[in-house]
Amino acid sequence: MKVAVAYENGEIYGSFSPCPQFALYEYGEYVSDCTKTLIDSSALEGEQAMAEKMIELGVDAVLCGFMSVEAKVQLISADIVPVTGYSGDADTASDLLVTGRLPALSSQGGCGGGCGGGCSCGGGCGDEGCGCGGDEGGCGCGGYQ
Repeated sequence: MKVAVAYENGEIYGSFSPCPQFALYEYGEYVSDCTKTLIDSSALEGEQAMAEKMIELGVDAVLCGFMSVEAKVQLISADIVPVTGYSGDADTASDLLVTGRLPALSSQGGCGGGCGGGCSCGGGCGDEGCGCGGDEGGCGCGGYQ
């Protein structure tokens, strides 16, 4: 699986476009079998150029803070999953995404705020609790260690 994360100084960048660079994570059979390459995107102008670059790179998912509806539609039409609304450590978030442990963000309460960017709990976790940290720096409802 290939994941592109809007990237700046080890953190998830706030926007898909403009974004100074992307971290491209290429996973093998295990999460530990991952290579990370930084892709300079500072010369790309506009969301269409950014989306075309993701298509060219053959990514399966794009993770960032914000992305317009138009950019999401373009990625989805190319079978690329846009994952938005996150902040924090890019490496951790990418690993959590490919293992299915990246928490869903919700405006209806629950856990949110991204990973490493100040998780918050609005009461939607029930008895499981909500939190950041743990041995792997995870974030979310229950089982986040």
